Amino acid sequence: MRLLLIYMLLILPCVWQAQSFVRSELSTTLSTPWEMTYGPDNFLWLTESGGKISRVHPESGVKQTVYTAADYFGGSPLEQSPFCFKPQIGSGTLGMALHPQFQNPATAFIYFLYSYNSGTAASPATRFKVRRIQWNAANNSIVNDTTLIELLPVGYDHLGGRIIIVPQNGGYYLLVAMGDNGISETNSPDCYGTQQSNPNNYTQDPNYKNGKIHRFNLDGSIPADNPLPGNSLYTRGHRNPQGLIYNYRAGVIYNVEHGDRTDDEINVLLPGKNYGWKNVRGYMNDDNFPGEQTYISAYQPNAAILGDGLKGPLYAWCNTPQPSSNTYTYWCTVAPSDGIYYGSSAIPDWNNSLLVVTLKDGLSSNMELYRFKLRADGLALVPFEINAPNPARFFGEDQALNGGLRDVALSPDGTKIYLINNGGANRDKITVYTLDPNSVNSNEIHLSVYPNPYEGYLHVHCSETISEINIRNLLGQVVQQVTINDVYTCLNYMPVGMYTLELKLASGVKLARFVFGK
Repeated sequence: MRLLLIYMLLILPCVWQAQSFVRSELSTTLSTPWEMTYGPDNFLWLTESGGKISRVHPESGVKQTVYTAADYFGGSPLEQSPFCFKPQIGSGTLGMALHPQFQNPATAFIYFLYSYNSGTAASPATRFKVRRIQWNAANNSIVNDTTLIELLPVGYDHLGGRIIIVPQNGGYYLLVAMGDNGISETNSPDCYGTQQSNPNNYTQDPNYKNGKIHRFNLDGSIPADNPLPGNSLYTRGHRNPQGLIYNYRAGVIYNVEHGDRTDDEINVLLPGKNYGWKNVRGYMNDDNFPGEQTYISAYQPNAAILGDGLKGPLYAWCNTPQPSSNTYTYWCTVAPSDGIYYGSSAIPDWNNSLLVVTLKDGLSSNMELYRFKLRADGLALVPFEINAPNPARFFGEDQALNGGLRDVALSPDGTKIYLINNGGANRDKITVYTLDPNSVNSNEIHLSVYPNPYEGYLHVHCSETISEINIRNLLGQVVQQVTINDVYTCLNYMPVGMYTLELKLASGVKLARFVFGK
């Protein structure tokens, strides 16, 4: 009873507070939107079908079609597969990124990825390219356009297609996500003459561009410090990486990708690493795929690739053996698309989190938004708690209205969440969730401290920055001052008993009780 009582004293200060939002829709008419970002000019920028870039006012919904690629090509019936369900070649208008200095007229660049014909009308060869266009804010028009990167691969499925610009080593670099381009042999085993010709076999081969995250200079050239000299490869072993996210606080890059029936993933991207598809699926210690553990144990890093080694995910959905059912809704997947880093204090519980949207309405999944609370270094998640679930799920109750969520953007103050969908609803649209300010108590501090009793370390997580921790005994005496090492804190020996953690915050002092010893 004594320990139970103390445990309750510890938990009571830690409150899981559900925010409430007001849902609305912009009247904007969209056509298969894929990318959306909130620009520094306070407009929403989107890609749409047919090689289009659009600019939408985030309040009125008024849309301007800014640019249409004259050489956009949606594939040809001549490229149709003769096998299985005779799929068409992949195509589309996919990722987009604004230059970080977009407000400067000299660098008001928009980078985007779309399909074009690298062959001829009689012998078509659909590929992807990255084009850079220049925006003139003075007269709301495009004044220049340049092709930067060509001959990026396509296939019949799993195109990837997200792009992002990140700061590294004092400069900016363009990351481009390419999927494995193959149709799953588990789901459709007869889609290739031989499975050896399925491109998903080559995601780890640096000689092939599919199944990779590529890194380029902003002029389309290959950086000299890439993991493999002369190669755009940044990471490899990816299945269908539809999302790229940059954590600007910690300088961490993430990708979001689809698994096959199980093991959708969020990965921390480290240069040169191999993320294992299709030999490794999801977490590296669960052995949920035949031969996975044998492959991991025998893995030999490629000496030519700087930093090479297998890397497991930050998070994997449904790390279970593949279901035998061929019914999509039964598969343990959520079909995550893109995401964004949330670094605002507008929603205290969301500060330092990843927001990831999903496409699938299944038996155990909704088309919704996931919030992943990050550790301070951005390399791991804050552990799940009963009263503070991580990840947490939002807006699933509105999935019939919202449709399959393709991308998410944020207002600069963190109070508005913009979502776009591809199908799954009455139209393709922009849905807005506006934070109800009355649902957030700005004076509430969210704190968790565990395990209790102490078992060699304490996990301390607070929604405010902790400047100092003192440990006081029952007489109120300070018996130890704690050095904070990220969120994990080790304590020196103290007599068995109950103690109080005194955390000094900018807004005041917060107390939590714990037991040292059992």
